Amino acid sequence: MHQEIGSTNKSKAQALAEQGRLLFRQGEYEDALSHLHQAHEEYKSDGDQNGVAETANDIGVLYIVTQRPLEAETWLDEAHRLFVDMQDYDGEAQTLGNIGSMFRARGDLKQAAANLQLAADRFHLVGDDERRAATLRVLSMVRLRQFRFLQALAAYEAALASVPNPTILHRLLRRILSLPLRLAQR
Repeated sequence: MHQEIGSTNKSKAQALAEQGRLLFRQGEYEDALSHLHQAHEEYKSDGDQNGVAETANDIGVLYIVTQRPLEAETWLDEAHRLFVDMQDYDGEAQTLGNIGSMFRARGDLKQAAANLQLAADRFHLVGDDERRAATLRVLSMVRLRQFRFLQALAAYEAALASVPNPTILHRLLRRILSLPLRLAQR
């Protein structure tokens, strides 16, 4: 009987989380937040740490999207702590990338770059080249805003190197970007 109650809570939590993510994709941010907050509480009462971490991360992202990066920090910190405790490197990488985006939204480019680099390293660790490439592209944009042009080129070149199944254009861009990087090393 006790197991059935936990299953019911988990099903309710999953349904709320799925509905919240759907509302997010539809641009209904406040309704999405409401559903994700409810899902977060359901996951907590069920003792589902992964569900708690995922919804905390999602809530943090919603606060970034709705231009409330200070509110995002609490949620992203919770998600990061839980993913680290569970040794979920994929979840940790995703959350670090979101923390980087939060710092970028707050204008703290130094912290943004540091967290984005950590996220890219974690994505490399778990073998997710696609998300590593996407993270490195964002890092490249942050480096440009910092006027660190060689670091921006290096990050973008690393992003191109991480692209699974690169096209001819990817390979060509990578060769073009490698020229100034090689000259700078001389």
